[in-house]
Amino acid sequence: MSGTSRRAFLARSLALGVSAPALASMLAACTGDDDEGFGDAQTPEHVSDGTPFKGRIVVAPLQNPPKAAQLALTRAYRKHQPDVEIVWQTKDYSDSRDYERWLNTQLSSNRIGPDIVTSTYAPDFRGYVNLNQYRAQENPYTGQEWEKDYQFALYRELNARGQRDLLGSDGLHLLWYYNKEIFAQAKVSPPTTWNAVIDVCKKLKAAGHVPLSTNFDYILPGWIASIYFDQYHTAWASATRAQPGDWNWNSDLDGDFDYDANDPLLHAKYTYSAQRFYQGLKDQTLRFDTPAMVELITNVIRVFPQYSNGDFFAYTDQYLPFLQGQAAMLVDGSWSLTLLAKDMEGLTPARAKKLGIQQKPVRKFEWDVFEFPAMEGPLVQSRPRSPEGTTGYYLSVVDKDRSHTAMVMDFLMFWMSKPGYSEFLQGTAAANELAPAGPPMVNGIEYPRDVQDLLGKFQQKGVVGPTYGNFWVNGAGGRSTQAFQGLFTDVLQRRIDPQEYATNLQKSLENNFTDILRTEGLTEDEVANPARRPGSV
Repeated sequence: MSGTSRRAFLARSLALGVSAPALASMLAACTGDDDEGFGDAQTPEHVSDGTPFKGRIVVAPLQNPPKAAQLALTRAYRKHQPDVEIVWQTKDYSDSRDYERWLNTQLSSNRIGPDIVTSTYAPDFRGYVNLNQYRAQENPYTGQEWEKDYQFALYRELNARGQRDLLGSDGLHLLWYYNKEIFAQAKVSPPTTWNAVIDVCKKLKAAGHVPLSTNFDYILPGWIASIYFDQYHTAWASATRAQPGDWNWNSDLDGDFDYDANDPLLHAKYTYSAQRFYQGLKDQTLRFDTPAMVELITNVIRVFPQYSNGDFFAYTDQYLPFLQGQAAMLVDGSWSLTLLAKDMEGLTPARAKKLGIQQKPVRKFEWDVFEFPAMEGPLVQSRPRSPEGTTGYYLSVVDKDRSHTAMVMDFLMFWMSKPGYSEFLQGTAAANELAPAGPPMVNGIEYPRDVQDLLGKFQQKGVVGPTYGNFWVNGAGGRSTQAFQGLFTDVLQRRIDPQEYATNLQKSLENNFTDILRTEGLTEDEVANPARRPGSV
């Protein structure tokens, strides 16, 4: 892979964030915010008492903003805080794993260098600031509570300790994209059901087209696996949510829970309990060797991999074949709404390098999007829910001494509110790189009309997927991930049939259960006693 686009990095980040079992310590659900329970840490002193700050802030998230955006934000902030030096320690990593290795090395040092990082890539580190502690504080650059500047309430994205250690600059929605010209030639329409997907794929392939551009890196085992598992296992929400007496029970949220399988916001209306999830797996009230799982995997293998791109099992950027008109459909995030429009206007040398191709004109074609088609049948429990969340620039703060952290939080408040973010976006636009990944999470930001129209192709509702959604494919890390992904590969390649797959998956879960708990950082006693907070003495 000669180059990786920022869009691909965002996709990897989402793949890590959707269905947290892929990350050992991300045990808490990403649920809708009830505006209560901002975190249990002590409320810090106010960010600013009016005394100017003096010091150095090292900004080192995964994403590398354009130099013009870095400079614009730095200059704007230093007009208010002239004695604060902003150092951008960012670069275009060849692979997000390189950033992960770098960040974990930095955080293991006795003297941690960076101040603003992307916590997703070092989730076990315990020294991040709980950003919810600051949301009700007055933002000195707007004169109002920070939560009126940034949409904290739209997504309640918490870590295992019930704290919010990450902000994303944009809202995200997952979509299916399609080439309208190819569809017209093949005389097919955007499918609304899974059976229609199969029919459309057959006709597209017969007409000589690659029907669907996806990959086995994160799209199928991450997004698709989670969305359609939820369709068949919606009722698991009742078994995996916190109950009265559990350490993470929130009476304001959980006390009003009313199960409605077709509620788009179902998984935003309860607090997920990892202990109850694993408790259900252990006592086998939650099982994988069921007719529902057999039907689900039967549907999946009717499309994958035969109707996807030829290098499906290798890591590929699924965006490029669609951009070049080589594939008729694409499953991707909302970031491609603006990227497609921009790339079809012409690739700059820098953009072509990121995509790993030679700079040449891209033939324009008409395209549009549609939502995830529904699997149907007597075992299906709900309509598909396309999960949303935050994306864009992922920002976390490393907690250091009180005065230094106050300075970093002052800068973050400026950045993630209209005074700072508007300057940042102007710099991005000046670099000709304005291609937001979704609607702004910062209030008061207005994009140009053409960008607004593109982002208006979906409505941001606060829909989230179940935290356990892709556990059946990805496990919890370690041996379980190898075992589960191996079985998934076997059934996709027809080495085993769907019934064998479901039976073997259940056996693999039982055989690896002890290792799974160890990987998740849970003990048998914690699973048996959800009232006990994980890691507490």
